[in-house]
Amino acid sequence: MKDNKKENIISKLNFSFGNNSKSESATCVMERDTFECSSEKMDSIQNKIDFSKNSSEKNMKHIANIINGLAMHEDADSIRVLEEIGTNASIDTIREMTARALVRKNVVDSLSIVISQEGKGINDLSTSVAMSTINELLSLQNKEIAMQVLEETVSNSEIEMVRDNARSVKALMSLC
Repeated sequence: MKDNKKENIISKLNFSFGNNSKSESATCVMERDTFECSSEKMDSIQNKIDFSKNSSEKNMKHIANIINGLAMHEDADSIRVLEEIGTNASIDTIREMTARALVRKNVVDSLSIVISQEGKGINDLSTSVAMSTINELLSLQNKEIAMQVLEETVSNSEIEMVRDNARSVKALMSLC
């Protein structure tokens, strides 16, 4: 690796997924201007990356750096990675950081994940994840896109709990 390349790397994290007999891995590198995962099977993984509950503090810092870096990127792949890996993590803290990052992006695709999908964002079973997502929504400077997604969710969701949560958050946001 070139020296200037080393200076550009913000964070690097190795993921392992699958069971022990058939384990696969991917290395994700967050640079100042790019995010890359070395595994070409990233598209076929679909929610199989499992973060260890005993993740070290150092790994959590790397994970936080990657999530924050992905939040800064405007491309659709960054939203896909946050959704596939972060919102399905077994650790509440990672899901919480991911949901906040998706809200900060403040685009329809990212807001739809945390508002309209069952088990994610405002619909997460963990109250800390749901409440931090709601707080992040309330702190948005421009709430127009979030209000649109909330209205669409209230009108179109087939899941009653998702509709009810969206309705409640919409009422809160209209007061702020």
